[in-house]
Order: sequence, then C-alpha cells, then structure tokens
Amino acid sequence: MGNIVGIDLGTTNSVAAFKWAEVNVVTAAENSPPDRKLTRSVVAADRNGLIVGEQAYRQLGDGDTENVIISIKRLIGRGFNDPVVQQQLSRFNYKIDKSSQGTENSLSVWLGGREYLPEDISAEILKKVVSNAQTYQERSGQTSRITEAVITVPAYFNDKQRYATEIATQKAGLKLRELLPEPTAAAISYGYRPDSDEVSTILVYDFGGGTLDCSIITSVGNQFIESAKSGDLWLGGDDFDNCIVEFAKQEIARIENLDNVDRLIKKMPHYQRVRLLAELKIQAEQAKIRLSTQGAAEIITSAHLIDEMGMAIPIQVTISRQEFEKRIEPLIDRSVKIAQDAIKYSDYPLDQIDAILLVGGSAQVPIVQQKIRQAFPQHQVVVHDRPMYAVAEGAAIVAAGLTEKVTTVSRDYCIELVDEPRFVIISQGDILPVQKFHTFKTEADGQSLIHFKFFSPDRVRQELERRFQDERIGDMWLALDRPYPKGTEILVTVELDEENNSLQMTAALKNNPQVKVSCSFSRGGVNEEISRQVEERIKQLNAAGNLTEIGVKRANEIAGEVVRSANQIYYNGQVQRDRLNQAESKLKELEEFANDELDIAKIFIMRFELALEVCDQLIHEDQKYRLRNLVDQLQQALNSKNIASLQKLIEDSKREFDNLPDSVKLIVVIREEIGRIHHLNPSQAGGMEVKFNQLLNALQQGNGSQANSLLQELQAEIIPYLDRELPTGTIATGLTR
Repeated sequence: MGNIVGIDLGTTNSVAAFKWAEVNVVTAAENSPPDRKLTRSVVAADRNGLIVGEQAYRQLGDGDTENVIISIKRLIGRGFNDPVVQQQLSRFNYKIDKSSQGTENSLSVWLGGREYLPEDISAEILKKVVSNAQTYQERSGQTSRITEAVITVPAYFNDKQRYATEIATQKAGLKLRELLPEPTAAAISYGYRPDSDEVSTILVYDFGGGTLDCSIITSVGNQFIESAKSGDLWLGGDDFDNCIVEFAKQEIARIENLDNVDRLIKKMPHYQRVRLLAELKIQAEQAKIRLSTQGAAEIITSAHLIDEMGMAIPIQVTISRQEFEKRIEPLIDRSVKIAQDAIKYSDYPLDQIDAILLVGGSAQVPIVQQKIRQAFPQHQVVVHDRPMYAVAEGAAIVAAGLTEKVTTVSRDYCIELVDEPRFVIISQGDILPVQKFHTFKTEADGQSLIHFKFFSPDRVRQELERRFQDERIGDMWLALDRPYPKGTEILVTVELDEENNSLQMTAALKNNPQVKVSCSFSRGGVNEEISRQVEERIKQLNAAGNLTEIGVKRANEIAGEVVRSANQIYYNGQVQRDRLNQAESKLKELEEFANDELDIAKIFIMRFELALEVCDQLIHEDQKYRLRNLVDQLQQALNSKNIASLQKLIEDSKREFDNLPDSVKLIVVIREEIGRIHHLNPSQAGGMEVKFNQLLNALQQGNGSQANSLLQELQAEIIPYLDRELPTGTIATGLTR
C-alpha cells in the first residue's frame, strides 16, 4: 500500500502516516523538532522560489512576514467579501485580496510579488508532505511511488471549502482517494479494533490550530458510524496566540503609559511594523506552549515598538498562566458549548457516550482539559495518547482500506426560492451519499432564465451568536430554450458524497429533460464574475421599470446567450477561450441594452434624422449644420461606447431639440407617439401611420393647409393615448415551490 498515504492537512502543522503492519507516522529531518513528525503548514518565498515547512517558518522569524503564508486553511474556499475574512484581515501580515481572475467570492494571497490562490499554497504544503513521506517509505524499504492520498478536512467544512481542497490535491499531483472528516479519523485512530465486537460511542473533541470540530461516532471493530457534528472554523490555537499578543500590547501600554499601541504600530515604518508583528506572533505561540508546563512565560522581541517621538521601546513582558487562562476562557467556554451541541444534534444522551476523546494541539492546554472535565463526567474524558498525530493515523488506516464508515452531511444545503428564501434541499445529518429530487416552478409568465443560488447556514454560529450566518456555496444558471408560462415545473436533482465529491446538481425542464444544466457551479472564477454582471444588468433593467414585452423578450435572449457560453467556460478545470470571448461579447451587448445613455442617444439620432429628412425647409441652415454634426458625433460615441462623451452630447442634443421650431418638434413627437400606440392599439396606429405619410407628402409639396389639417387630426387622435402607459414587464429568474 506504499502508493497511498494518509495526510492531516492542518492549519498550523501537517502530518503524514502509513498503515503497514503498524501505523507509521512520517518523520523527516527538516520537520519541526523535537520529534520531526510535524511539517509546519507554512509557505514562504525566497530567491529560489517557494519553500515549505520549518525553513519557511524560520523566515517568519527573520521578519519577512509579507512573504510568509501561515494559516492558509482558514482562507481556503472563502471569498474576500466573507464577513469573517474581513474581520480577520488585520491578523494576517501577508497581502490578501480579491482574486484578479474572479469575484468577491474568491480571494488570492501574494507571495514574492506573485498572486496565488489558497489552493496553490495548500498544494505546496501537500507536495512537501508527500515528498517527506516518499523519502520515509523508501528508507523503510518501500519502493512504490505515492500517487494517492486520503486527506482530512474539518467535519464542519462547507461544500466550497471541500471543493477547494479537492483542487489543491489535484494541483499537488495527487489522486484524491477520499476527504475524511478529522474527528472521524481521530476516532478511527483511537477505536480501530478489527477483532473486537465491543461497541463504543465517542464524542471527538478535536481542537486544532485553526478549527474546532466535534463529532459523535460509534465504533465496533473496523466499523465507524458518524451520527452528528458541530464545529467552528474560526476557533483554534491561532486565537489563543492572538490573546497573548493582545496581552503583550496592553501590558507594554501600561508599563510605558501609552494610549494606543495599535496606533503606534500602524505608524511604524513598514518593515519594522511587519517584523514586530511577526515576532509577537512567534513569541506568543512559544509562550502558549511553555504555559502548559510553567507558571509564567516571557515575551521578548528583538524588534522594538516606536513611540510618537521616534524612540524605540523594547518589548519584554511576562504573562502568567493565570492571566493566559483568564483571556482564553471565553474561547474555551465556546468550544464546550459546541461539543454539547454535537450531543444535542445526535440521538445519544450524554450517559450513553463512552468516551469524550480530546485530540489536537489546543486540547493539550491544561485549562482546556480542565474545562472539559468540569462540563462532562470525568470518567468519560480521555486524552488521546498521540493527540497531534491521531488524525493522520486514522487517515492512514482508511487509506489502507481497513475500515467501513457511515458518515453524515456536515451542514444543511439550501436554495433560495422566491417564496421560501431558505429552502433546505439536503439536511445536516442525512446519511451520505445523498441523492434527492425536488420539483420547483417558474415564478412568472414568459420566463426563460433561472438563477439558482445555493448556500449553507452555519447552524453553530446561529445558535451561539443568535444571528443568521449563511455561507454561499455557488450559483448556477439555466437558460431555457424559449419563454415558458408561470408554474412550469423544473426538476432539480442534488447529489452529495462529501468523501469524494462536492455538491453535484442537475436542473431540467420536467417535461423536456433535454433542456438542462448540470454541475456548473460558479465558485469565484471568471464565470462567476460574468454571471454576477448578468444578475446586475437584470436588476438594473427591472429597476428602471420601462421594459416592454418585446424588451423583456430581447433581454432574456441576450442574457440566455451569455449564460449558455458562461456555463461552458471551464472544461476539466481549464478556461475555454472561445466560450469566454463569446460570453464577454454577449455581456457587452446586454450592458448596452441596459444602458440609458445608449438608448437616449439612439432616440436623438432618430429624431434629428427624421427632422432633417422631412422638415428640411422648416429648419435654419445653421441649425441643420449643428444637427448633422450632432448625429455624427453621437454615432461615433455609440460605436466607441464612450459613455462620458455621450453624456455631454445628450445634454447638447436636449438643448438643440428644444431650439427646433415648434412645428418640427410636433412632427417628430407625433411620429414617436404613433410608434408607441402600435403597442397599445395596432389597428388605429396603422390608420395614423397613413395620415402621417400624407402629412409628409403635403409638406414636400408645399401644401400648408393640408399639412395643418392633418396635424390637427393626428393630434386629436393621439391625445386619448397620452395618459396610457405601455405594458411593461420584468425579467424573472426565480423559482417557487
């Protein structure tokens, strides 16, 4: 089984393991001392490219924090506009921004002046872990090449984060055998007894560097059945470190009588600032570790704080274990509540749980264990013998094909409907894999576009913080082959296998399954940016409230062409340039259709051309010259899409139209009104059209009395229609139950 490895891809450290006769955790000379089993999940840039692990971590200590990526697991599968990401930005010393190739639902990090997706950084960590594992197994007499991996992820990861981890695995050159929930892996490491019939129910409390995961798992022999889970993806050892950093700032402010240390840090020269923050982070982590066995720990940085006078202030403070515990106590209380929630979500009362298993680096902090023993019966609480390696060990056992598992959906999957904004299509706790069928209906007559919006509510945050926290999964569009009546049924098939695939969805007309879209989620890429702009243009057109039925139909046609092309932009993960170009071309057409300036410019061109054609003898030569120039300039600005120029020309056109002789303006307005009446009463408009042509003939022949008579008749016929609005419509894209 040397071609497959189990990997715990962690926020702070990553670990690899094999299951041969025994479980072997990989060691490597360049891994973190003292046991050399932990590969730091840190990536840095140097002159030779990217470096990973302990060497990259040392670069953090050298002060080059902008070129050192830590805690990338907290960012993978997230968007730049994610509220939690925005809250956490100040805690990262490297640059984080919206991806240049995507939307606010994606993000990039910058390293060595280059842009990387979080998946790229995770792939580098995986490559390093696999390289160490390859060397380790070769030294152990195994000759096969590692090509596959079982990779662990937080049980509470959402669909987008699982998908991003899949992509990272592919970029690392690995075939993904399975995404294994971390608590399940820990339970397997603890409870794997292939020759035993003993049934044991375990509450796994996995408190790591960046996440907290709690799951209820029942084990018997080599079988593991998951029944409930809860978690917090922004609660871990990193937050303990941040508490120590804040203490150090407050303590130095007290000692030096400073008003605001954060303001001083912001004013420091860039290099000094990032070096100081990096040293504080490293010192905090080391102090946290020492406080597990000591009563106090010093925090000393070689980089100094600079005060308002430019004087250097050395940072040397001492934090006691008591102070440390007081500061992290609210975080631990939160973790206990999340563990209790896992029990609440399960079918097991507390007295039927045999063990509360503590794993992960943060679970080794003494007050964490103390709090767990206060919250749960002490005889149930067990600290794993190898808390830092348990997850990797379980992954190795699964990689060897030695277990049978039943896992459950990590959280609710919802779709936004017009009449039910949070309709659940897959429920948390459903047995995996899941396949479900839902029938929805189009919301309006003439609908030919459907916009599917998927998200996952964070139930844990909702219960703890009493507010909805929805995490967007992705969008999908279906362009129908023609307009359909309201209530047309759409069959939606959703499939989920969190071990091997992200959410898969197919939507089709129930009575014509050939009209469908399948598995075309936009996930922060260029296709999502295009679909976002389609949504914006549709909102813009609907808000204007002046779309005729013909306008609605035309807008649907253009938007449908954009959507069809956008759905085909990616093939096997690669951008199809012809599809992208087609989508962008049609999107520009939709933007033009929705642009008021473009419409107004076209109206003035038609007005002036009509006036010049039929009222030549009624307009002064100087004004005719200005009108011709305006027509040419408007057309040029339209062709070049020069909106700024159009805005000025439209103002000029309004003034010029107002300066036309009243009789010319009247003729032009009558012609426009006849066109409008065509939508209200086609037969009468036809009669008006005949009279208008007679009017033009009379003007050309110089027959003023006949022209005046026809003008009066047309005015009288038009007056009843002046207060009648044209029927307008909206572009509908939603679904109902």
